[in-house]
Amino acid sequence: MKKEEDEMEDRRIRKTKESIKNAYFELMKEKHFKDITVNQITEKADINRGTFYLHYLDKFDLRDRLENEVLEKLEEKLKERKIENLIENPEKYSIQFIELILTTIEENRDYFEILLIHQDIGLPQQFSRIIKKNIESQIQLPHQLGIVPIDYYFAFIVNAQTGIIKEWVKNGMKETKKEIATYAYTLAYNGPLKLMHQYMKDTL
Repeated sequence: MKKEEDEMEDRRIRKTKESIKNAYFELMKEKHFKDITVNQITEKADINRGTFYLHYLDKFDLRDRLENEVLEKLEEKLKERKIENLIENPEKYSIQFIELILTTIEENRDYFEILLIHQDIGLPQQFSRIIKKNIESQIQLPHQLGIVPIDYYFAFIVNAQTGIIKEWVKNGMKETKKEIATYAYTLAYNGPLKLMHQYMKDTL
């Protein structure tokens, strides 16, 4: 009996959080984050303020938790890739790596439509940090590649890919993830990916 009650409570909590998230996303399609209030979120979610505050400190906490959920999924997916494969087949590795990122975006489509279309914010800055952290966990990165400091290298990669991803999301994700990943690879290889490949060949 206690187990059934706990499961019912868990479902109720999940349903409430889903209502809050959907209400927040709907409001983000209509106005800027700074103009959204907790009252507006609770009214649209059809809950009272007390219920909202049982789960979140404020609208900033809600925003940050939703972002962290997505970033954690990205981090988990990137753990599946082994950087050694970049040396053997840079094209295959890079396309599959980008596909993993696109899978995270596809699985969280509502979230990224808000960021990239309705709010035009771009990808979270943590994207760059997570990608860098994933690579750093597998190889010792230098302070720079060629003449380019490593932080600028990763900033360039993420920001360059954001434009491709944004166009893909705006177009309704019509192309396959592999097609978009191939476009991204083709555009990038003569720049940052080539630098990384050369560095790894020279040092590993």
